[in-house]
Amino acid sequence: MDAQRTTSDRQAGLAAYDALRAGRPDLFVNPPGAAYEILLDRADQDRAFESTARRMRERGLPAHYAHIGVVYSDPYFVLVRDAVRFRTGDLGTYIRVVPQGDADGAAVLPVLADGRIVLLRQFRHAARTWHWEIPRGFGDPGEQGAETARRELFEELGMPVEELVHLGPLHGDTGLMAGTDQLYLARLAGSDLDTEPGAGPRAEGIDAYRAVSPDAFRALLTEHRVSDSFTLAAYALASARGLLG
Repeated sequence: MDAQRTTSDRQAGLAAYDALRAGRPDLFVNPPGAAYEILLDRADQDRAFESTARRMRERGLPAHYAHIGVVYSDPYFVLVRDAVRFRTGDLGTYIRVVPQGDADGAAVLPVLADGRIVLLRQFRHAARTWHWEIPRGFGDPGEQGAETARRELFEELGMPVEELVHLGPLHGDTGLMAGTDQLYLARLAGSDLDTEPGAGPRAEGIDAYRAVSPDAFRALLTEHRVSDSFTLAAYALASARGLLG
């Protein structure tokens, strides 16, 4: 029964993989000189699976850890294990996380009319700790990056935007994550900031807002009190373009 289930799971993962490939061919491109060539021939995939499964068993791990295809999916992410050929010529597997849909996520650096930068204190489950960071979120289907930025800013901060400046794209974790997020700077109307988030932001783990001058923000960086990659990247791009006074 276990063997039958393992075979069934493997076939289902490969079928889902083929469907993802048909819908998102951009995710399976092998550019010239790629260090890891994605193998799309089923015989090559089988050989890569057997090679990886053998190494798994040698480490005392289940062979199904080597299954190729879609190994997990939810409304936000798809976990994919590709069959690949390494530069050495060896076959094996490489895992990556693919966002559901092709809409980019967005993160936005909010700046009040007096030039202060707004940060949110938010609890992040993955890190199991609190972070000072900027608003960000997934893109909804059919949504453009600027729309996502405005929506996330309103949902998490509740303030109107006077000007939205595109800072550039971000690949948040090139070793694991596929997909791109877009970074923005938002100039907000007014300089008054509520310190107490409403029910919506609190439900998302946000428990405080903070507005700091550019100098105070730099002090937070040197004190290692800001470590979120989206916040650091947006600040770096805005600073490089002279957008923070």
